[in-house]
Amino acid sequence: MARKGRRLGCIGWGVIAYLAFAAYAWFDFTRMNHDGLANVGLFLVTAPVAIVDVVMMTNGWGTLQPDGHGYLTDHVLYYVPAVAVTALVLGVVANLIRRAF
Repeated sequence: MARKGRRLGCIGWGVIAYLAFAAYAWFDFTRMNHDGLANVGLFLVTAPVAIVDVVMMTNGWGTLQPDGHGYLTDHVLYYVPAVAVTALVLGVVANLIRRAF
């Protein structure tokens, strides 16, 4: 007896679309000048994590942005985990909304 495969619903496609957008944002970031404005796009893509980072900096608890590994490496060390957490949060919130309605 063949088992029915799981279908990728709207939530899955939403997370995949977010990950594709995050990949595009990273590609765009690497082609920009290395100034402070280039970081804005990365922080907008990872807004939930960036908000936590701002709260941490405001309270003097440090920052999630590493330092001392080189410009791109520091940003990779922030961006990859931040995108993973943001995708997880997006999926969980979308699933909770779907279950509520």
